[in-house]
Amino acid sequence: MLLNVIRTLGDRQAGFILCLIVVVNLIVGSLVMNSHPELYPSFFHLDLNYFFQPVRGEHFWLYALLVTFSLFGINLLACTIDTAIRLIEIKTGRLKASAALLFHIALVFTMIAHLVEGFYASTSRTMITAQGTELPLLGRAQVESLKNIYYPDNSLQDTEVKLSFTKPDGRQINKEIAFNEPAIFDAGRRQVVMLSGQTMPAGVVITRGTDNQEFRMEPNRPQSLGNGSLLLQGLSKTQSGVPYAQFVSQSAEGGLQQHLMLLAPGQTPHSQIDINGERYQFKDVIESPFIVAIVRHNPAIPLILISLMLASAALFMLIRWLRTRSRIQSY
Repeated sequence: MLLNVIRTLGDRQAGFILCLIVVVNLIVGSLVMNSHPELYPSFFHLDLNYFFQPVRGEHFWLYALLVTFSLFGINLLACTIDTAIRLIEIKTGRLKASAALLFHIALVFTMIAHLVEGFYASTSRTMITAQGTELPLLGRAQVESLKNIYYPDNSLQDTEVKLSFTKPDGRQINKEIAFNEPAIFDAGRRQVVMLSGQTMPAGVVITRGTDNQEFRMEPNRPQSLGNGSLLLQGLSKTQSGVPYAQFVSQSAEGGLQQHLMLLAPGQTPHSQIDINGERYQFKDVIESPFIVAIVRHNPAIPLILISLMLASAALFMLIRWLRTRSRIQSY
C-alpha cells in the first residue's frame, strides 16, 4: 500500500509535466520583471522574502512557481525513494540504478539549496574606503591600494585592489580582488564582489610661504601651525564646479576664524589663506582609494557543493556503465 502511494507520487510523467510548468513559470516571471522594472531595485538578486514584503499581484508567477516547485519536490522525493527501493530489489544493472539514484539525490539537494538561498541569503551594496568600513561578520575592511590597468588605447581593462580585513576576534586577513576575482570567505559562503574602484579627495597639501614647508591636511585632524592650529573641515565645490577646501583656524588666544581655499594651483589670492600673519598656499590634493562592492552571504554553498559532488559521482558511474555495456555488446 505504502509502496503504491510512493510510486504514484513519484510518477515520472507527472514529474516531467511539473518540470515543464516550472520552466514556464520562470519564463513568465522573466517577462513580468522586464515589464515592471520599477518593482525591482538595481542589482536585484532573487531574494524570495522580497516578494512577500508586501504580497503583490505582479508577483503571481513567483507564488505559482513556489507551489509547482513544492509539488515537483514531493514528486522528486517519492521518485528517489522508489529508485532506492528498486536498487535493493534488482540483481543486475545496479551501476546504472546507483547512478540514477545519485542524480535524484543531487537534484533534491539542488532544490533545497535554491530555497535556502532564496529565503536566507543576503546581498548588500556598500563602499569600502581606505579609512575602513565595518562589514557584518567580516570585520573592518580597508582599501590598502588600488591599481588601474589600461589597454593600449587607454580604456580601462581591470582594477586590482588590495584589501585588509580586521576580524572581530582581532585576526587580520589580506585579500586581493579584481572585477572578476571576488574576495571569498567561509568556504564561499561570504563574498565581497567589486563593482567599481576609484580614488576620491581625502585632504590637501599646503605649503607655508616663509619656508615652503609642507603640511598634510586631512578632515578633522588639527595641525599645529606656529602659535595656533588649523583644521580642515571638508572639501566641496562651487556652483561653477571649482573645488575648494574649508578651514577653521584657532589662534593662541582662542579665537576662531573661517577660511576658504580654491583647489587650483596658481589661482592667487583665492588659492591661499593667511593665518596668524603667515601665508599658506595650496599645493596638491590627497587622493584616497575606495571601491563600491557587493557583500554577498549565501548559506546554501555547502548544499550546492554536495549536489555537485553527487552529480559528478553519478556521471562517473554512468560512464563506467556505458563502457561496460559497450564491451559486452562487442563480444
